[in-house]
Amino acid sequence: MTTSPFHPTRLHPMRPHAGVGPTRRRVLGLAAGLAAAGLLAGCASEPLPEGPKPIRFDDKPKFRLNVARVQLLDNYQPPRKAPNVEHLFPTSPARAAGDWARDRLEAAGVSGTARLVIRDASVIEKPLPQTGGIRGTFTQEPTDEYAATLIATLEILSETGERQAYVDVESRLVRAIDASGSPLAREVAFDRMTRDLLAGFDQRLSENLNTTLKDYVL
Repeated sequence: MTTSPFHPTRLHPMRPHAGVGPTRRRVLGLAAGLAAAGLLAGCASEPLPEGPKPIRFDDKPKFRLNVARVQLLDNYQPPRKAPNVEHLFPTSPARAAGDWARDRLEAAGVSGTARLVIRDASVIEKPLPQTGGIRGTFTQEPTDEYAATLIATLEILSETGERQAYVDVESRLVRAIDASGSPLAREVAFDRMTRDLLAGFDQRLSENLNTTLKDYVL
């Protein structure tokens, strides 16, 4: 905008506003269009929140077993209703245990079977008491307690199905979680719980394979 020079001895009356000319309107319209395009581009370039990654164990060495095949038998039937919530997990404990068997057990013999039998893979939800009143309004605390259990048996069977050796393994975990947050935060918390549960399962079963079942490991 151009202004007239200031003269101390002469006042210039303010001219009435004549509106925005065609050229300026085009410039303003172009600027608005570019701003909108930039805003849309910025929104489009923002990455979407990522969910949990698959739980795998292929970064660890396999146990090469002196059997001809490895089988998985899932005997746990989830109720799919409260207080059970394992079916709401991104990866249920049962599925994670099956992935563990596929990633860590390898059949390297000529006869016999190694079979992992999943007997319990539950997660039980229990509401926790909450702080009431004004203090409770400003208090962030867990809303629920989750008790996860994974019980399985790894057995070695002959060609005729006779059990030759076995080990029972249990992994348990109890954790308090604030389930009132966003769905993604809840999903991440559940995923972390499954990973920690399987870490204990992996440790205990690995120890048993190196001790009780060492005669069947090549």
